[in-house]
Amino acid sequence: MLVSIAVPKPIRKGFIYSASAGQSISVGSRVRVPFANQSLIGVVIDKGIKPREEIVKIREVIEVLDAEGNLPPEIVSLCKWAAEYYHHPVGEVFMNALPRLLRTRNAGDTIFREKKLAATSLGLSIDPGIFQKSPKKIKLLMLIRSGKQTKKELDVNEIKPHLISSFIKSGWALWEKSQRKLPEEKNNPIVSYQGISLNEDQEKVLLELKNTKSKRPFLLHGITGSGKTEIYLRTIEKSLLQGKQALVLVPEIGLTPQLVSRFEERFSLPVSVINSTLTDKERATAWLNSKTGIAKIILGTRSAIFTPFKDLGIIVVDEEHDLSYKQQDGFRYSARDIAIYRAHVARIPIILGSATPSLESFYNSETGRYKKLFLGARPPGRQPETYSFIDTSKLLLNEGLTKIAENSIRKTIESGEQALLFINQRGFCPIIMCGDCKWVAHCEKCNAKLTYHKIANIISCHHCGEIKNAPRQCNSCKGSKLLKLGIGTQRLEESAKTLFPDTEVVRIDSDALKKKNSMKTALERIQENKPRILIGTQILAKGHDFPNITLVVIVNSDIGFYSSDYRALERIGQIILQVGGRAGRGKKPGRVLIQTEFGSQEILKKLTTNGYSDFAKHLLKERNEASLPPYRYEAAIHSECEDLQVAKDFLADIVKVIPTSKEVSLLGPIPGIIEKKNSRYRQILIVTSQNRKNVHGKLREIETLLEKTKTPKNLKWFMDIDPINMM
Repeated sequence: MLVSIAVPKPIRKGFIYSASAGQSISVGSRVRVPFANQSLIGVVIDKGIKPREEIVKIREVIEVLDAEGNLPPEIVSLCKWAAEYYHHPVGEVFMNALPRLLRTRNAGDTIFREKKLAATSLGLSIDPGIFQKSPKKIKLLMLIRSGKQTKKELDVNEIKPHLISSFIKSGWALWEKSQRKLPEEKNNPIVSYQGISLNEDQEKVLLELKNTKSKRPFLLHGITGSGKTEIYLRTIEKSLLQGKQALVLVPEIGLTPQLVSRFEERFSLPVSVINSTLTDKERATAWLNSKTGIAKIILGTRSAIFTPFKDLGIIVVDEEHDLSYKQQDGFRYSARDIAIYRAHVARIPIILGSATPSLESFYNSETGRYKKLFLGARPPGRQPETYSFIDTSKLLLNEGLTKIAENSIRKTIESGEQALLFINQRGFCPIIMCGDCKWVAHCEKCNAKLTYHKIANIISCHHCGEIKNAPRQCNSCKGSKLLKLGIGTQRLEESAKTLFPDTEVVRIDSDALKKKNSMKTALERIQENKPRILIGTQILAKGHDFPNITLVVIVNSDIGFYSSDYRALERIGQIILQVGGRAGRGKKPGRVLIQTEFGSQEILKKLTTNGYSDFAKHLLKERNEASLPPYRYEAAIHSECEDLQVAKDFLADIVKVIPTSKEVSLLGPIPGIIEKKNSRYRQILIVTSQNRKNVHGKLREIETLLEKTKTPKNLKWFMDIDPINMM
């Protein structure tokens, strides 16, 4: 029998292999196959096929791996669709759908079983007195005599690996594999509703969700603090009572602990988490628990969309507007959009939730493709936050803060409340410049300035990751007058500690959260009202509920105004309302101060006065007039090469050969916003049309051309479908 197998190589179709009659093989099976001089694990995507052309030599499948790690038919279909829609190598898509552990080995032995250290008959009979000079050996002997010990239990008891090895070598202990204990299911998935009452808007939304027969996606547009999570919980409850499972997607790892707590408080069924902080074994275990139906709720970030379920009943995409749902390297997929497709195929409900929906989703709700649900009120006793603009073009700044902001922060902490200072710039400052010759520290590999990180005393590129020691003198004139211009989270933290020396300050950005569980620890301290001043980037803007924050200061809201990206204003509006929405979520009213040099921008004043819907409609009108998404569909073909001319010519040759038409436009090649990154020049060709099918048809033409064309040495190209930036 001939089978088509997706292998983890940058090839856009499956490879044909022969499977023997004795091999139990099915679509979705993981198999080991020969590929060139390697042995690879791939996934069977079709079987019983008849090749269109004669193949001289067909190689045989080496081994069929255990069935536990197989992909079910719906995930195979989903991956095949995703590979076609995103014009990406099929093997890389399938590998993305498998946990790392299942890409390299059998599943059962490594996941469903765990090792325990047990005492041998010799270990049980020896006299502990022979270890009288070694308390640690006595401790280990007593432990294994009391029962078999997992690695985690040995770690807790501070038993070192070398000591374990010596016991095994001496014949006193051995590792045994035992069945891993699985979570227990309980009959009733509901814990308690105590103290939870719904407002009129929530009752109306739940009634619509219950009674509607529409198979359209639901867009739950609710102002910050309006109770979207409670809607998720009650809708998921209905699915759980029917014996089904639920998938909840979140954009950031940082949102996971808080949501897990909410779900575990409400439901007595197992909740599994899937995100990048897990070990390979933890991730594979969560994946298998979902596939077998043990886990009833999966809560995860982007890649969780490919998780198999025994009986999936509902999908929720929280903060659906967030850019984190779009993968920006390798397989460039949108988890939100794949979730919509997956729900459509499975004929199950999907809820897209946000206080600031993406313009694409807002447009789809306005045109009837999505069913719009709106929550416009906060719980009783909670007032909406108030917004004030501070025109920094006319005021002096003290390390980024105006006197108005400084006084407001002081008043807030004196009242026993918390203040959040938001700035979307990591590090101490974004620019180091010579005060004499105006030299600026640039990345040699990128068209970008180097950011100064004072704590480590380094300068780093936030695009390629290049790190250097901070300069002591100018690289050009050798002068020592180096100016640190601009402000980042570290500088703001230092300033806050100087201005308010008796107040605990916590900084939350990706630099401060490198250790596992550091985000969870920081959030717990904030909930306990210990730090009175919080400083952070967008990580703090996303969905967190801090009841004691009554003041938010957006330190610099102007960065987006300097961008050439047509989506910049949409993102500014979303950030302002999302960050501002962290204020006043408790019983006390919240204030938001926006420091800006563009205080006269009427559109931002309308945003904070009239709300997001009017703002979105205004932007949609501008997009329509400019023939931009969502009124047109886009794809981008990127070329990258160390030689700028080669990168340009590669795309220019496509334009010369591929015919254009009234239906489809080819724009470019144009440089990326960051034209040079990691020593490679980047050029972009944009394919755009009012019809999505026309875009994909043109991309297939280009793919066919490129399959017949020899790619220049050292040039890399890829396609980005529905791009969200042109970096």
